[in-house]
Amino acid sequence: MDVRTVIAGLTGGKVLPKKSMYTDIWLSWYRGDVLGFHNYRIYNGDSHLELRRKTLQMAKQVSETWSNLLFNEKCNIVIPEKSKILFDDILYKNNFWAKANEGIEYSFALGLGAIYVNVKNLFIGDKSQIMKTDKAYVSIDFADAIKIVPITVENKTITECAFVSENTDSTSIVVHLKNEAGNYVIHNVLLKEDKIFDESEFDTKSDLAWFYIIRPNIANNLKTNLTDNELGISIFANSIDTLKAIDTKYDGFDLEYTLGRKRLFLSSEAWNFKSVTDSDGNVTKVRVFDPYDQLFYHLPDNADGKPLVTDKSGVLRHESYVAGLNSELGLLSMKCGLGESFYKFNGVALATATQVMSENSSLFRNIKKHEILLEQVLRGIVKTVIYASNTFTKNLIPEVANKDIKIQFDDSIIEDTETEMARDRLDVTAGIMDKHEYRMKWYGEDDKTAKQNISTYFLYDVLAKYSPALQQGLMTPEQFVDVCYPEAKNRDELIAYIAEYLEKSPELDMSPIYDGIESDEN
Repeated sequence: MDVRTVIAGLTGGKVLPKKSMYTDIWLSWYRGDVLGFHNYRIYNGDSHLELRRKTLQMAKQVSETWSNLLFNEKCNIVIPEKSKILFDDILYKNNFWAKANEGIEYSFALGLGAIYVNVKNLFIGDKSQIMKTDKAYVSIDFADAIKIVPITVENKTITECAFVSENTDSTSIVVHLKNEAGNYVIHNVLLKEDKIFDESEFDTKSDLAWFYIIRPNIANNLKTNLTDNELGISIFANSIDTLKAIDTKYDGFDLEYTLGRKRLFLSSEAWNFKSVTDSDGNVTKVRVFDPYDQLFYHLPDNADGKPLVTDKSGVLRHESYVAGLNSELGLLSMKCGLGESFYKFNGVALATATQVMSENSSLFRNIKKHEILLEQVLRGIVKTVIYASNTFTKNLIPEVANKDIKIQFDDSIIEDTETEMARDRLDVTAGIMDKHEYRMKWYGEDDKTAKQNISTYFLYDVLAKYSPALQQGLMTPEQFVDVCYPEAKNRDELIAYIAEYLEKSPELDMSPIYDGIESDEN
C-alpha cells in the first residue's frame, strides 16, 4: 500500500493534485549533483572518458542567502510579555528558530515547505473521550516539498495537506483534513512493510489550521495545471542555464591551473641514474631528478639533438575566467531577486555584498515581498501554538489578539543597526519619537510592557514633559494620569490629588506624587 493510496483513502477517494514535475530537478541543483551535467563524458580521439565537473554550489548559496536575509537571529515575534515568556519556551523546546531558518532555505530551493503543529503524549479515552493532558506538549515540525502531499486547494491556498516521513523501518503519515463542521482533524498513520501498523485521529475542535505553507512569493511560470502555482516555484527555477554557465566557467577556471602548471620535459639521458663514487671508492647509482616531483616529465629517447631539458610553462588566463564568472554571478543575483551585484568572485573566494542597500533597491523590495507571506505564517503559528497549548496541555498561555502580534524582521541590510538606533535616539530627544515606541522597536517589547517600563525607568522625564501642559490647562488631570501612570491602581486618588493642588496653585508640586503616592500602591 503506497502513501498516496492511504491518503486518498482517508479523504474518501479524493483525487490528489499532481506534485510539481520540477522538484527533482531543483533538488539535484540544490545538491550540486546534476546527472548528465556534473557527471559527463568526453571523447579524446581514442576513447570516452568519464569526468566530473566541479561546482560552486550556487543553488545552495542562493537558498541559504534568502533564508539568512528573511529569518535570522534578529527576527522577533512580539506579543504581550506574559504570553511571550510561555510561548518562547515552547519555541525553544522545539528548536523552532533553527528549524524555521533551515525550513525557509529548503522552501526557497524546492519551491515549497510547511511548518506544522501537533500535540504529543495526549491520551484520550476510546469510550469516555476524557483527555489526559498531564504529559501532553506541543510539537512543531517542518516538512520540505518532498514530504508534502497537497490534498485540497481553495482560493489559491492549500487547505488540506499530508506530511510524510520515512523512518528506518516504517513510514509516518500525518494528514490534516477538515470534517463536516469545518474543524481540522489530524490523522496519524504508521506504515510498516506496506501495511497500516497503527492509526489514530485527533480532533482539534477548531477551524484554525495547524499547518502553514512556506514558499517564495513569486508566480510560477512553469505551471502545467491550476494547482502548480499554489505548489510554489524554486527561487532559482529560472536560472538553471545561468547555474550551468557558472559551474562550466568554475570548472574551467580550476582546469586552467591544472593545464597551465609549470612542467619540465626531460630526455632519457637526463632522467637516468648516474654513478657516484664516495671517498672509499664505493660506486652507487642515484637519480638526477625525483620521480615523484610532478614538475618533471620523462620523454622517450630520441637522437634529434634537442636539449636535455625543455621548459613548457603555460600562461594562465586568470583574469578572463574571473571576469566571466563575475558576469554570470551578476546575472544569477539579478534573476534570483538579490540585485545586480550581490555575489562576486575575487579569484580566491566567493564574497557577498556588504554595502548598505537603499529602500529603493530591488533587493529591499524583494525582501519585503517575501516577508508578506512569511509574516502570515508566523502570525498563524502564534495563534495555533497558543490554542493547542491551552486546549490540550497543562501549559496555559494568555490569549493574544491579532492586533497585539507584531513580527519584527531584520532590515539591517537597509541601514546599519547602530546608525539607525542612534538616529532614533535623537528623535526621542527631539520629541519626534516616544520612548515607548523606541523600546518596542529596539527591545522587542509590546506596547503595554514598553509603557510600563517607561513609567518605571523614566517617570521623572515623563512628568517633566507633560506637567507644563497640565498646568496650562491643555491637559485634564485624567489625561495626565493616563499618560504618566497608565498602570496605576490608585488612579482616582492621583486624579483627586492633582485636581486639588491645581485649584490651590498653578505651580503643581510633583514631589509627593513622584516620591510617595504611586510608590505605595503601584
